[in-house]
Amino acid sequence: MKQGRRELNKIQCRNRILKMSRRLFTAKGYEETTMEDIAEAAEVSKATLYNYFSSKENLLLGIAEAALDEVRQLISEDLRDEPDSLEKLRRVMETLVTDSIRYLTLSRRILYSNLSPDSELHVTRQELVEILGQMVREAQDQGRLRRDLSPEALTEGFLGAYLLTQFGWENLEHYTPEQCHRRVQDMIDQLLAGVAEKREA
Repeated sequence: MKQGRRELNKIQCRNRILKMSRRLFTAKGYEETTMEDIAEAAEVSKATLYNYFSSKENLLLGIAEAALDEVRQLISEDLRDEPDSLEKLRRVMETLVTDSIRYLTLSRRILYSNLSPDSELHVTRQELVEILGQMVREAQDQGRLRRDLSPEALTEGFLGAYLLTQFGWENLEHYTPEQCHRRVQDMIDQLLAGVAEKREA
């Protein structure tokens, strides 16, 4: 019982550090925020902070992994009983975009950093590709996406659409959730027009 409480305290402390670092990186900027700032905001000692995260880049990795965990939870819980694989893809894409709006500058930095195989964050790009790829293959198995296209190419298409929202859409930070929802839906409709299997009337 004591061990369980200790582990819970560790999880809560780690989550608090991530929450405060996300806020500070967004408010002050990544370069301007120090590890000392984060320790103070999270109400932990510097030694405790370094025990959880060895550097600011390692904190970015933790933030990115926490976001991916939320997507996995969405798929395994909220969308567990959703029979339509394309609806799942829509919901996941929408979640990725709307969650990014809250911390757009930070999200862009993470996405830019994870492009490099030399970056500690590159693993999060691979994990996102794996999540999207699994959903694409499920949609192909259901006959909802074209089987004559490779799952890798389709996955790259959905990943590219997500990256377009982050780096190509102007004034994204000013979008309301409703505006974001409509634009994501329009974007996915455009994408699916070329890759979805045609259903007989």
